[in-house]
Amino acid sequence: MPGVLLDVNETLLDLRGLQPAFESMGMPEALPLWFATTLRNGFALAAAGDYRPFGEVAVASLHSLNPRAQGELLMAGLGQLTPHPDVEEGLRVLADAGIPAMTLTVGSAENVARIFDRHGLGELVAGHLSVDEVHRWKPAAAPYLSGCLALGLNAREVTMVAAHSWDLHGARRAGLRTAWISRLESTRPDIFDAADFEGPDLPTVTRAIVAAL
Repeated sequence: MPGVLLDVNETLLDLRGLQPAFESMGMPEALPLWFATTLRNGFALAAAGDYRPFGEVAVASLHSLNPRAQGELLMAGLGQLTPHPDVEEGLRVLADAGIPAMTLTVGSAENVARIFDRHGLGELVAGHLSVDEVHRWKPAAAPYLSGCLALGLNAREVTMVAAHSWDLHGARRAGLRTAWISRLESTRPDIFDAADFEGPDLPTVTRAIVAAL
């Protein structure tokens, strides 16, 4: 039986839930730039062979935009994110088909687990994984291969699901199949490999994964 790894931020969890925190810090337009800066900084560390956990990178990136911004408000907001409305249905498609799925985040696996449990989604996945376990941010190969190991499967038996085409390019380079959700990028950049499955939401791509069995 194949398995699935699921990206978290923007793929499953709606980062727009951080908007009130940014507004309270007097940075109402800064949320997209902050997240892009956080990813860039994490990627740069990985490319240099270094590592810092998401929380450190997130707060440092926030302070690079506004030295007076309150990192504790950001971190509290991350703990209160909510899933996109289609996530439960998409996860149930996999669960009903008996396909094991695990989340794979650049953030805290414990935080993702708490959010899933709070929204009644915990029983729909086999567990939660983080790049913390390999000390290398996606899209380096190590996190994807660690996820395959956690599922007890070979890379070719696992599909990575994400709303980020850069994430899926890394997964493809590590030997996984890929499924792209277009909720974030309306058009996939052609500098990255095409995905095996594509759709506007999680249920569409998970049904495609099941249908391909």
